Amino acid sequence: MLTKIETQYMEAVIGIHREMRKANGLGIDWEQRRYEIAKEVYPVACHDMNPSADKAAPAEAAVELADLLIAELKKSEK
Repeated sequence: MLTKIETQYMEAVIGIHREMRKANGLGIDWEQRRYEIAKEVYPVACHDMNPSADKAAPAEAAVELADLLIAELKKSEK
């Protein structure tokens, strides 16, 4: 188990690493991109939803489409 100081240190190192990646233009924040894509796709999924469908279906569809797009983007990144 980590002490409070060790936890704070670890969080600081992770934050510094993240900022360095941003500054160098390296790395894509895939979780942020996933959120942005799903947010854009969600209204379309709601519009296409069957009225008798599960209420969570549009959100699940938006996230699934975001994951598919990110997988394709990661392939082309390599």
